Amino acid sequence: MTQRSEQLVLDYLSEVGLALHGRVTAKERTAYLTSLRARIDERREAAGNDDVDTVRRILRGFGAPEHLVQEELTGQEMDLEDDEMIPPKPRHADRPPPPWRGGPGQGILALLEGPGQTDQRLDGRTSRRPGVVRNSLLLVRHRAPEAIALLMLTLTGLWWDVAFLWVLGAALILLSHVWNAKDKWVGVGLPLVACTVGVVVWDGEARFIDQYIQQALPATGVPALGIASLVCVFYLFPKAARSARAADRAGR
Repeated sequence: MTQRSEQLVLDYLSEVGLALHGRVTAKERTAYLTSLRARIDERREAAGNDDVDTVRRILRGFGAPEHLVQEELTGQEMDLEDDEMIPPKPRHADRPPPPWRGGPGQGILALLEGPGQTDQRLDGRTSRRPGVVRNSLLLVRHRAPEAIALLMLTLTGLWWDVAFLWVLGAALILLSHVWNAKDKWVGVGLPLVACTVGVVVWDGEARFIDQYIQQALPATGVPALGIASLVCVFYLFPKAARSARAADRAGR
């Protein structure tokens, strides 16, 4: 291992880290850079020669840092190693064919995932974002506690008779290593505030406070809790899914 070769690797990892900054959490960025460093070292060891030209060739094989980050975030793998190898062509040539011509989005899963999953990137390429179904499957596989928490909140929002499940979901949110402090405040605090407001605005009558709570809670408190829980699911799901996709790619 030469000093110049090692410096090339460190510079490359630094550029990748800068490209990831602001797009993923610090924990996810550190995990990905550690995994990337291990993959680079494996190729260096397999090459049997650690001179500057060999290391530069290995790094070119991973692609430019910005494109590597695009692959990390979109899940699309680029076959070409260098942009200069991509022949110029009009943007419409990169558009995927429609499903009836063998393009993406075939089958029942595509219907469940919904439209708008294929995006046009700024460099003319297209990338297919994972849909709700695939994100959910990855979430169950790699982030099971978070998946259970979101399931509990979803059941609370859809079926108010099982609102007690929200307590389990809230506990899992608080124990999560995926969501940050702000996410946890939203995921737990918003339903509690909504439930409290729902109880306060109940327009029924009761002589004593305990009777008031017993009647107001199922009438307006629990429905408010359920609606707020669904809002929290939409808020928490994207970050959990992104973390699950990162864990899936790191595992591969």
